[in-house]
Amino acid sequence: MNAPYYLFELSGEHPTLPKAEVLSCLQAECGASEVLVDGPGYSVCTVLKARLKDVAARLALCHRVGPYLGQCELDQAASFAEGLHLPSGSISVRVKRYQGKGSPEIARTMTKKLGAVLSNGRKVDLIAPDVKVRVLVSDRLQFFVEELQIDRDQFEARHVRSRPFFSPVSLHPRYARALVNLTQVKRGQSLLDPFCGTGGILLEASLIGAKALGSDISPQMIDGCKMNMSHFDADWKRLEVTDVSHIEEIFGKVDAVASDPPYGRSATTKKEPVTDLHTRAIESIARVLRPNSLAGVVFPNVCKSSLGLEAMAHHMQRVHRSLTRHYCVFKRC
Repeated sequence: MNAPYYLFELSGEHPTLPKAEVLSCLQAECGASEVLVDGPGYSVCTVLKARLKDVAARLALCHRVGPYLGQCELDQAASFAEGLHLPSGSISVRVKRYQGKGSPEIARTMTKKLGAVLSNGRKVDLIAPDVKVRVLVSDRLQFFVEELQIDRDQFEARHVRSRPFFSPVSLHPRYARALVNLTQVKRGQSLLDPFCGTGGILLEASLIGAKALGSDISPQMIDGCKMNMSHFDADWKRLEVTDVSHIEEIFGKVDAVASDPPYGRSATTKKEPVTDLHTRAIESIARVLRPNSLAGVVFPNVCKSSLGLEAMAHHMQRVHRSLTRHYCVFKRC
């Protein structure tokens, strides 16, 4: 693949989801990507230059993206920096420790040392530099030029407390977006949430350009979902009141499924045991998905493969003592 390498600076709020989200977005937007190296807080992958902004616009669990400059050991930092060939213009140098790697003193010392080397013969501008050199202190020093910064504030603006129709059991928008991205749904393709509730997942799907389809057994939830989608200027293709067993006859075949079915004490299951509901849900999802399409579903326990669905990935998130979320990715056989 004739594509440059870019470093994705991961958020670190989960041990496995950020990297999985990056790879899923690359697959959706570029079709393929080669991973050069990855480690704590970063993943270096090939990206088609023309698709970089579209990839970055989807991401939720990432901070920055930019051309990869290379890596070195701590004691090699100065000599490594001297050999870098950077674009012309003013420069800034920022050194960041990933989750406490190294010490604050090392970060300060490294900033001064690398700043002195890289600013030789050029203007230092800490406000609006032409070249933003970033160094991530991780298993080694990772150098890259910041090209794009992920707008993470947007997810806080769509937090459940900011929606006109409120439900306390909703996923945080960052994780709802990550779940959508794990399905590798492409722009213009259809994504169904058969337990759409207040619409948090469909909201994120719509904002990346997918055709949002949703259903819920509660008419109140469907009304609230429409209210929330309209509030954030998000479009939907179809929202219906129905039981999960009827989704195929209503929606036909879909390109992706992303859902967070009810499982907590405050969730509504119409008195049906949660395990029975989840079994029916998996069977229905297998029927509604097109062959080779993906589903991302959150369960309170690990859900294994079912008839027609192959388990592809699993990410565990401990929320509190009585709740653990399992982000399960399935492929329609």
